[in-house]
Amino acid sequence: MARGIGQPPTGCRALAPRGPRWHERVRRTRAKALRWGASRWGALRCSDPRISGISLAAAVAACAPFGAEPVQTAPAPDVVAPEVYELANIRPDNVVPKSSPSALVNTFEDFCLDGSHDPAQVAARLRRAGFVAVPKALPGAPQAAQPTTITADVVDDRRPMVMISEDGRTCAVIALARTGQTARIQEMIAQRFPSAQALDPAAISQGTELAVRVTGAGAGVLFVQRLAPTIPHSRLILGIVRER
Repeated sequence: MARGIGQPPTGCRALAPRGPRWHERVRRTRAKALRWGASRWGALRCSDPRISGISLAAAVAACAPFGAEPVQTAPAPDVVAPEVYELANIRPDNVVPKSSPSALVNTFEDFCLDGSHDPAQVAARLRRAGFVAVPKALPGAPQAAQPTTITADVVDDRRPMVMISEDGRTCAVIALARTGQTARIQEMIAQRFPSAQALDPAAISQGTELAVRVTGAGAGVLFVQRLAPTIPHSRLILGIVRER
């Protein structure tokens, strides 16, 4: 059938009006991802000159405003990225899920250790695996004074959140604490990095439970941090900060 004047182009469809509840759901998903991820990612304080340029604290500070109370803004424009619709429907418990030990470690290996560390290539692999990047600004919202330097990627299942710095040097996964995670992490380190050098966790940052220096491709500091406002609600971060 021929398309008449005024009809949308083939393959397109009209967007239904999006009310306050839709915008609030997207905002909450985004705020939760950044609140439990970037804004709680502890600052590394390694004194080693090879990684002393790491400014994770600055990256965390840049994300802090996104955990704040919502600001009244103008309605979002009609053009909305498809990922925003997907984020609006994500299960709240899957933003920072209670990942199994295998899911936690396998995701860390897939996106933080294996393959290219170029942020664009990692982002492409995340998209192919079903992850969606959390927007650094909501449609129609004012731009932050300080740009965010960490990207959080989430998926609507029990795989952990993945966070990557803008330069690709820092990569981590975040999940709720679950039985077997610590043992699986230790097993992975022993298998992949048998010559890893143990570091003093207290010298890295508050809440760091384990830190080792790894060598070879992507050499740097591999760390485990615990975010524990209460014991039943603790979250675990498994990450790596590569040397320059």
